[in-house]
Amino acid sequence: MSIAFGTDGWRGVIADDCTFDAVRRVAAATARVYSASRGPGDRTRIVVGYDTRFLSPELAREAAEIFARSGIDVLLTDRPVPTPVVSYHVRRLGLAGGIAITASHNPAPYNGFKVKAHFGGSAPPELYEEISRAADRPLPVPARPGWIASVDLVAPYRERLAALLDLPAIREAGLSVLADSIHGAAGTLVSDVVGPGATRIVSFRSERDALFGGVHPEPIWANLHAAHREVVARRLDLAVAQDGDADRLGVLDRNGAFVSPHRVLALLLLHAFRRRRLTGGIAKTFSTSLLIDRVAEKLNAPLFETPIGFKHVADLMNRGQVSAGGEESGGYAFAFHLPERDGVFNALLLLESLAQSGKDLAGALADLAREFGSFAYDRRDVHLPVGVVRAYLDGVRRDPPAKVAGVAVSKVTEKDGVKYVFDSEGWLLHRLSGTEPMVRLYCEHREEEKVASILDEAEERLRSFAKT
Repeated sequence: MSIAFGTDGWRGVIADDCTFDAVRRVAAATARVYSASRGPGDRTRIVVGYDTRFLSPELAREAAEIFARSGIDVLLTDRPVPTPVVSYHVRRLGLAGGIAITASHNPAPYNGFKVKAHFGGSAPPELYEEISRAADRPLPVPARPGWIASVDLVAPYRERLAALLDLPAIREAGLSVLADSIHGAAGTLVSDVVGPGATRIVSFRSERDALFGGVHPEPIWANLHAAHREVVARRLDLAVAQDGDADRLGVLDRNGAFVSPHRVLALLLLHAFRRRRLTGGIAKTFSTSLLIDRVAEKLNAPLFETPIGFKHVADLMNRGQVSAGGEESGGYAFAFHLPERDGVFNALLLLESLAQSGKDLAGALADLAREFGSFAYDRRDVHLPVGVVRAYLDGVRRDPPAKVAGVAVSKVTEKDGVKYVFDSEGWLLHRLSGTEPMVRLYCEHREEEKVASILDEAEERLRSFAKT
């Protein structure tokens, strides 16, 4: 039986789908492909990381044992690390790949297995397909067993980030920042990199908690209410937050209000191209704002729209077609770092942009709105059986309405899900999640009240269909 990989890796509910035997099975298939392939990178060694989830250290050790039995030497992290740390070391050491035991932003009952490729980013679909086909085949018989070394992966990564950033400017900016890891793998990294200075970083929810304080470890508004209260109570300038394996970024302003990831991406792109003199194309996923189209046009940068999943953005980066890219879920990448989302680095890059501009976040967002206009955005996740969702999406595709909440549908596009376009005013996207049994409803519109009414009607149609 093959292995069912999702958008980025394999995930399952702990003690149901995600068991020690299941992780051993995925690790064994990965080890077979890793040792037998002839692609780029050193295949005698592999990096293994893990996050703060329940049993992550133990599952990582089991995976490491499988690789060692296959004759592959293992560099096993000595503590929870962000997934981008694994990607960085794969690239730094010239390895063929790495793995991370994590379920990323999924709820606490989940854990999983991500594979990183030689270029320092998510494994492409064809590699996951090869691993899936290798399931349950015998392990290779090595000339010698591999060794497992427990290593500090954090210090070299921290030094790398420090070298990439204008730390003097950040330290002298006098910002007050809440760094919320939501009990995930980011820990105190933002504070550790910035260090002492006029800028003050307040680490929050930085200790390991396999239940993530009772919220989902995804840096969206629903999970950042505690950070909101902290920002307001302490009168801080902003908050930056990461998901469970710290590859996504969420931002709150000084009022504790959630800042759309689309606007954060726009700020980072403008900083990278105008101040850092980055050149090249820009990639955005199918669920990302029209705002990015306007930014790319102003920067005279070719724009590429991809299906949802950061692997598509990374592929364009690796092909040299783009030098930056992002998605609506808070994942961004830049060619001067990795072809990989990195929530810690992007948080620091945002602080660098504010420090070098001399603006606070409110000022930077105001400038953005003046230059490019504003779009309101929201997303809703509706949990329903996959079969119901698929049947509903078939209907959405076959028989689109003339209007949604009174807004005329000008066209329907399909790249990853079904998108109703409202001329240049906005859009509504219906998409089956690649990691959980639910449909995601995304909406953007110039008028904020329209976003809520469009999502209300779309959700009502979905739930009514589910009852039939």
